Order: sequence, then C-alpha cells, then structure tokens
Amino acid sequence: MLAYSKEILEMADTLKRVLDFIEAGFNEHKLSSLSKAIEAEKNINMLQNAIMDKVIIDSKKNGISKSDLATVSEVAETLERIGDECVNLIERIEIKIEENLLFSEKGVQEYIEVFDGAKRSFDMACGVVRNANKAAAETVIANGFHVKELVEKYRKTHNERLVKGICDPRTSNMFFDMLDFAGNIARHSSNVVKALLPC
Repeated sequence: MLAYSKEILEMADTLKRVLDFIEAGFNEHKLSSLSKAIEAEKNINMLQNAIMDKVIIDSKKNGISKSDLATVSEVAETLERIGDECVNLIERIEIKIEENLLFSEKGVQEYIEVFDGAKRSFDMACGVVRNANKAAAETVIANGFHVKELVEKYRKTHNERLVKGICDPRTSNMFFDMLDFAGNIARHSSNVVKALLPC
C-alpha cells in the first residue's frame, strides 16, 4: 500500500470533481460550474503541501523507506501538475464563454473526444492508485498514447480548416490550447502510474 494513500486519494478525488465541473462548464456553457472547479482545485495545492510536510518529517525517521517517500512525493507532485492543467483549461473555457468564441460542430466533437480520453486516463490512474494493478497501469499508458495521437490528429485537421478559412484564427488558438491541456492531463495520468509501478 502506498504511504499516505488516504491523502493521495483525497487529492485524486478532488481532481475528479474538478474534471466533472470542467466537463459541465464546457458542455452547458456555464461559468458557475467553472467557478466551482477553481474552488475545488485550490484544495489540491493545500493537500500536496500537507503531504510534502509529512514526507519531510518522515524522511528523518525510520518508519517509511526513502524509496516509498520518493514515490509519494512524485505522485503528489504529478497530481498537482494535473491540477495546473485543469486551471489552464478552466481559464480558456471561461474566455471562450465570456467572449462567445464558438467552435464548429466538428471542433466540439474533437475536443470532447480528447477530453473524454484524458478523463478516462485519470479515472483509470485513480484505480491504479487504489489497487496497484500492473495490467491496469499498462492500460492507462496505452490510453495516454491514444489521446496523444488524437491531439496530433485534430491539430492537423484543424490547421487544414484554418487554412481553408473555415475557422477564425483566435478561436483556433483557443482550440489548440484546450486540446493540449486535455492531452497533458492524460500524459500526467500515465506518469502517476509509472511512478507507482515502474516498468
């Protein structure tokens, strides 16, 4: 069992709520859901700081191995990075709503597919944190590569739409940012399981 698993899982559960609020904010075009996401995300930094304080204290004792403490630190830091990517995503969606920047129907479908893939990676990574299942960890990593391929594919197809004059350049920049931030959530989710179950 991972040291401080209760605290790590609290970070993960908080991030799940953040991702749910982000999903609702985008789908329903509601700033209120995004405000809830920001409020929930603030707890991520506090939880990480609390974990790191414990790690520092316990590193001077003999109760928990230095290897386990290093793993805890890496997982907590990576979860905090996922929180940062969530904030980046929230900020872009807020601007999108406030300035009424509209994606094409195709763009909406593509973003949702990438976000859903990233969310799936994170949910599966949380399962690995709970159960330390190596087969499940490999699935998280495979899904992370799938999301990366989607981001690259949809960046290319959107560039083609941009060249044809179908899409507005400002909206396109927003679209690219949102794809990248969602893709980073999947990438960091893979890093969580790699830290727990190194190959």
